[in-house]
Amino acid sequence: MKKGLWLYGMAVVSGILVWVVVSTVSGRREAWDSEWYFLIGIPVVCVVSAGLGFVEPSRPWRWGVAPLLAQAVWMIVTQGAGNLLPLGLVVFGVLAIPSVMTAWLGALIGKKVARVMP
Repeated sequence: MKKGLWLYGMAVVSGILVWVVVSTVSGRREAWDSEWYFLIGIPVVCVVSAGLGFVEPSRPWRWGVAPLLAQAVWMIVTQGAGNLLPLGLVVFGVLAIPSVMTAWLGALIGKKVARVMP
């Protein structure tokens, strides 16, 4: 259980860091308004999700969802719930697809490595 909390913490912190760094560097209020979010931010989240899926391969979808959920919560807390909140949540759901897929890939590789190594 303790390991799972650390992994969730890493997923959440990585998601929030990506959002904050991209929005700060680009000067945009919301990170996804910058091309850097899609060129750098989403790939970073995908790599982190794959790594977490590799380390803990059970239910790997959660490692792909957690960073984007953290970004959604961070955006709501720091900017408030605007009138486009429902659409924004749908967009976060769509943006979670690549990170969920890479988390599954990381889990698949992690399971194969676990079978090979005693």
